[in-house]
Amino acid sequence: MDVPFFQVSKPERLQLFDEAHVTADSAKIYTTEFIDFFEKNILPALKAKVDAVVCSWGGLRYFWRQPSSKLMDLENTDASSASNSNHPQLVSQPLQWIKDFIQLLSIDHWVPVSQKLQDTPLQLQDRSPWQGNELSHEDEKNNSANGSLLVKELAARFRLFFKYVWIYWSPYIAIAIVSAICMMGMPAYQIVAAHKLGIAIDQGGSVLVSSAIQLVTLLPVAFGLYLLGSRLSARLSSRVANDIRHDLFVKLQTLSQNFYKQARLGNLLTHFSVDIYQIEPVLGQEMIRSVGEIIMSLINLGMMIRISGSLAVASTLPMIIMLPLTLYLINQMTKQGLKAINQNALMTDAVQEGIRAQPIITGYGLQTLFASYFSSELRKLEDKKTEAVFSFLLFQYSVTFSAYLLDVWVMGIGGVYVLSNKITLGDWITFFTISHSMYELLGQLVNTRIGRWLGASIGMQRIDEVLKYPTKIVDAVDAHSLLSFEKKICFENLSFSYDNTQQQLHEIDLSIEAGQFVAFVGSSGAGKSTVFSLLMRCYDATNGRITIDGYDLRSLSQKSLRSQMGIVLQETFLFNTTIMNNIRITKPEATEEDVFAAARSAEIHDFILSLPDGYQTMVGEGGGRLSGGQRQRIAIAQALLHSPPILLLDEVTSSLSAEMANAINQTITSLAGKHTVIMITHQLKAATQADCIFVLDQGRLVEQGSHQELLTRGGHYRYLWNIQQSTDL
Repeated sequence: MDVPFFQVSKPERLQLFDEAHVTADSAKIYTTEFIDFFEKNILPALKAKVDAVVCSWGGLRYFWRQPSSKLMDLENTDASSASNSNHPQLVSQPLQWIKDFIQLLSIDHWVPVSQKLQDTPLQLQDRSPWQGNELSHEDEKNNSANGSLLVKELAARFRLFFKYVWIYWSPYIAIAIVSAICMMGMPAYQIVAAHKLGIAIDQGGSVLVSSAIQLVTLLPVAFGLYLLGSRLSARLSSRVANDIRHDLFVKLQTLSQNFYKQARLGNLLTHFSVDIYQIEPVLGQEMIRSVGEIIMSLINLGMMIRISGSLAVASTLPMIIMLPLTLYLINQMTKQGLKAINQNALMTDAVQEGIRAQPIITGYGLQTLFASYFSSELRKLEDKKTEAVFSFLLFQYSVTFSAYLLDVWVMGIGGVYVLSNKITLGDWITFFTISHSMYELLGQLVNTRIGRWLGASIGMQRIDEVLKYPTKIVDAVDAHSLLSFEKKICFENLSFSYDNTQQQLHEIDLSIEAGQFVAFVGSSGAGKSTVFSLLMRCYDATNGRITIDGYDLRSLSQKSLRSQMGIVLQETFLFNTTIMNNIRITKPEATEEDVFAAARSAEIHDFILSLPDGYQTMVGEGGGRLSGGQRQRIAIAQALLHSPPILLLDEVTSSLSAEMANAINQTITSLAGKHTVIMITHQLKAATQADCIFVLDQGRLVEQGSHQELLTRGGHYRYLWNIQQSTDL
């Protein structure tokens, strides 16, 4: 029967209410008369009011968003022309959604629609974390053009929300249940109080006194249970939030270097601050309170039906009518909140860049320029925050206003029932008290809880995009451990492309014997760093393979592979702790003597002892209290303490003075033989002592041999050597 609910014939309506278990004859008669009256008198007036409210609200939002110059154009335009010509969407779209919602009340549509929301996969916007989550103009246009997306978007957000609830509540389900039961103490007390009050009004006398004594006795018990539930829910919130932080942090450790090259640091940090801050209370106190509010609302509704089924039906109809507008406001509030969070991440990026770029800003006198740039970001944030707060307040005020209207509605309908002797005065007071309690609970659920749920769903969406981001390099199911490196490393017809379009390496064939000192050299962009990344298995080869002692890197566990390697990077990073802790970071169980030995091998031990606090000297943020050469030597000590068979060095002297670079090169040469040293450098002087030099040009291996052999051949290496020699002169 594809007929809207309000067009169903009276006998069919009675049958529907029979199926809904509203079986009292008086309820059937009253309901039939009420719906007939509602269709003829209230519905047309309500539609006119909705037209006016939506038009006014839409116009207000239009004025809010437009500059003053555009507002002048609207002053001479009447309401009808504004709604019919210039801005028809202000009125037509919300009304269309209301009509769509009423269509959903069609008897044949109830079950199919609910099944569709359950069975159809509703995917959120698939955006990379560094691209932000703000809906594009085209997205907003499409969403505005199709009102059905509103329900789908909300369904997708809530489905994501409850996915997180299921995942992160599972270990603490017992705490959640106990907390929810305890927090229902006060709402249950209100129901008991309303029931006792109604009986006392009807019977009076000793019943009034005994009811008062019982209520006074129960109050501290109910309040104590509520406090206990609040304490448990606070504990649950903290544990769930920490679990999410842990999972997010662990996930970030598994992502490729390509992810970090493109990711915005401010956006990643916002996940741990703003996003988790929004999620934490919702997955604890708010969720438990919401469960309690839903249960108590159902109990209240049952009590209302017990007093008068027809009055209960009449009391809930306005809530159904107002549901479409509520859904629309929720959707708008969510979109504006998402935009505000993304803009906040951009502002955080601006702060970080301004701090890290201080040497450049000071050196070029760019303070005014960067202050202007930051002010621009703040203005954008102000606009986004204003929209978000306005949408939230509009939603709150609409719910509060609706609650007042519902109270007046119930008071008027209940008064008619009392005057017609359908219920007693005590029953009416009990009914009104219970209905007010139910509206209050539902108001909290919609006004406060759902608003926070949606705010949390924004954070969940952003975090979920990181958690589901594919980890490209994973261990094989049957991966085995590399216990030691004894023979050689081989590149076998190796080719590689980052994006499967432009190749960075072309058919590389070479071998590195255990204990050798080899160097990869070439111009910028020749593929040296790509070789380094492939050796560490940050990426897998597109074609061909790399083997260690005959094992394909892809057949080895990443942990065992990297246990055989020590790494010194061009950009040395030191933690803001002591020198001792920084060296020991690669081997936490190392003794002080082990640390001293590694520092001696890196030729930094004597310098450390000359410091007032020795090995307990704090190095500062990023090692900022030390020079570049000192940081490099501490990094070498880190690698040596790890005691790896393979030592990978990436442009370790490129940013050092000639004197310091020469000293570091001598240290590296002394390590050859004890370790297999693989150096990547564009400074050919650093490679002169290498057993074998591999010369790369545009991703191809063009030459290999010792320094003297390559000079004698007069090939590409000789060309690069001559250029650097003439530059040094």
